[in-house]
Amino acid sequence: MNDRAIAFLFAGLVAAAPAAAVDGYLVEAGAANHVQTLRIGMIRQWNAQWFTVGHWHLTGYWEGSVGAVNSDGTGGRTVAGLGVAPVFRFRPNASGGTQPYWDVALGLHLLSDPRIDDRHDLGSALQLAPQLGLGVTFGDKSRYDLGYRFLQLTNAGLKEPDDGLALHQVRLTYLY
Repeated sequence: MNDRAIAFLFAGLVAAAPAAAVDGYLVEAGAANHVQTLRIGMIRQWNAQWFTVGHWHLTGYWEGSVGAVNSDGTGGRTVAGLGVAPVFRFRPNASGGTQPYWDVALGLHLLSDPRIDDRHDLGSALQLAPQLGLGVTFGDKSRYDLGYRFLQLTNAGLKEPDDGLALHQVRLTYLY
């Protein structure tokens, strides 16, 4: 990891330090096409419910993260990133035991370098990050969350090139 990437990650951690409003933490790892990702982050729940249908409802949370994208492809490098996203979650009304959920979000990611390797030039440091996920919460008061997320990094065609990057990620979350 180069000095610029380390400084970028450090700045993100310092900016995230006021954790008084944090409800939980996450760790996420993913991969696709010779690219691997690792992120850590914080969650702030909205404590609101909408669209109650039977025993299900829509709720959500804010997610902030810092991480790294690494490529072992030709010309590959490690790129640091900051992300923020409002995440909408459709889940059962129950507050304990094992419960399934579905997530959808549109986040923003700021990368230390838009070029990850010779096949992935994202064109811009600022990326949109549409994401879809599913998983299960478990434990007392659903404190733990194990899920899968599909995330697409794209600059939405605002700057060329826009090779994009599609990632499959596994995440573990702990809520207080």
